[in-house]
Amino acid sequence: MNLPINLWLLIVTSAVTFADISYYVPQITLKPIPGKLTSSTFVLDQPQCIFNQYPTNDVWLVVALKSVVPDLTDAILFDPIPYSSFATKSYYHILRVRGADYPCSNTYGNTVAILQVGSEVPCVEPVFCNAPLPSLGPYRVKFVVLNSTTTETSTRWSEVIILRSGMNSSSLDTWPGRRSAGMIVITTILSVLLAILLACLIAVLILKSKGICWCRTIENKEVLVQEVVNVKKYQTHHIYSETQFTNNPKNSAAWFRQAPLV
Repeated sequence: MNLPINLWLLIVTSAVTFADISYYVPQITLKPIPGKLTSSTFVLDQPQCIFNQYPTNDVWLVVALKSVVPDLTDAILFDPIPYSSFATKSYYHILRVRGADYPCSNTYGNTVAILQVGSEVPCVEPVFCNAPLPSLGPYRVKFVVLNSTTTETSTRWSEVIILRSGMNSSSLDTWPGRRSAGMIVITTILSVLLAILLACLIAVLILKSKGICWCRTIENKEVLVQEVVNVKKYQTHHIYSETQFTNNPKNSAAWFRQAPLV
């Protein structure tokens, strides 16, 4: 009883697995990373657990202009076209790996599971180089699984991918050539007001410093006057000659009585 059930589950699982490849649609990654779209590159999500039933087959990414996609059948895509032929073929093959090399999770070791198309500068493989895209597109991409004789299977084509164009240097807004007259007048007025405010601030600082110096001068003068006022006064005494004391003893005694004690 268990054998038929297990066999049925195996058939259903295999059918779903094989169906996943033909229904898988490559897309620009939704991961929060910078540079998903530039003027020469774009970033795709890696397929996860899609090609595990083809562990030894070559899996290629085909990059094509939108205009030639209707003419590209699996039979044509069996023969890998190098990047150098893109100018004439309008499509090429890149990023050849084995089916078992694609991870089954969002991270593989320390590497985020993404594919950056157009990132090789300089090229590691000169023939099938993942070189920067030569134009803005529009592009469409798909994965193909190849064996030695034919195309085993392939995914669907992605939605249209259009790269971002860089800004022309002549359109850059420069100062003051491309400013309006009103903006120039407002900027000039603000500059003048700022200069006046700065001048007022400098004047206030100068007056404040003068006031401080004047106060210090008054304080120094008051201290000087106080020191002069507090000088001790001495009274001078009459000097009497020696002959006066000797010739007139009365005067001598009177002097001792009248002379103030200092």
